[in-house]
Amino acid sequence: MNLSSKFTDKQNKSKFNRLQAEQKSYQAVKWARIRNHTYMLILLPLLLPIHLGLLIFFAISKEGSYKSIYTYLKSYFYLYFLFGGIQKLLTFPPPTQEPTKPTLFFTTRNHDLISCFLSTLFSYPVSIPVSSHLRKFPIHFFFPFVRMHSLITTLGYDDKPIRDSLPAIHQSLKQGKPTVVFINPKIINPMFNETLPMYNEIIELMDTSINCYFLACKGIEAIKAGTIFYPTFVSIHCVSKENLFEDVDKTHFPEQEKCLRIMKFFDFQKMDII
Repeated sequence: MNLSSKFTDKQNKSKFNRLQAEQKSYQAVKWARIRNHTYMLILLPLLLPIHLGLLIFFAISKEGSYKSIYTYLKSYFYLYFLFGGIQKLLTFPPPTQEPTKPTLFFTTRNHDLISCFLSTLFSYPVSIPVSSHLRKFPIHFFFPFVRMHSLITTLGYDDKPIRDSLPAIHQSLKQGKPTVVFINPKIINPMFNETLPMYNEIIELMDTSINCYFLACKGIEAIKAGTIFYPTFVSIHCVSKENLFEDVDKTHFPEQEKCLRIMKFFDFQKMDII
């Protein structure tokens, strides 16, 4: 066995051990997390009529209901993650004031609920990519028949491959909405993935005059290990492209240096441009 094979085997064993440790931690808090959902039942008499009423409002007037539904979803997911044992650490928070110029926030798909979590980070409306599977998201663990349905689409635009999403991204920017863009195609996290695959279109977008930020939610992949009394901490890091790429033009290979800095910002070891 050569050195390369030994190194690969060691990496695979390390990943397997981390996965086993993660599964054990999830199992240890399984019943505590079920109790978390029980605590949230207290809010159901309030949430249920609001939810059903907004579904009707949305069916009658999609545009007229936007502000009310967006505010509701943001509040709902704030409570969901609070009772779910997630505590945000705003290490480098996003801008607190709504941008006055077209603005993009680049981030990674690192959890299947990342779109819902992102809605809780901003004090102003942003346009977020939303996967179709979130339409089936239940209002409560014990009430799976009451789902988000079309309300969830109010958070932003359809989550599709970047080439198909570009028209929706440009439309959001024209409407003056700060817009979140996923830079990678599938759910990955640096705990189990070494390589960050990044769309080539992201390089083109960040090289425009549009205000750009890079946003990392570090630790959200361990969401299932948290409880309301012993939460999982998710560290929020948001930096502008000017800060991230400071003095990059002084390097020998500026474009490669940009990719390297993005890779390190999101805690990956390698990067593939796809």
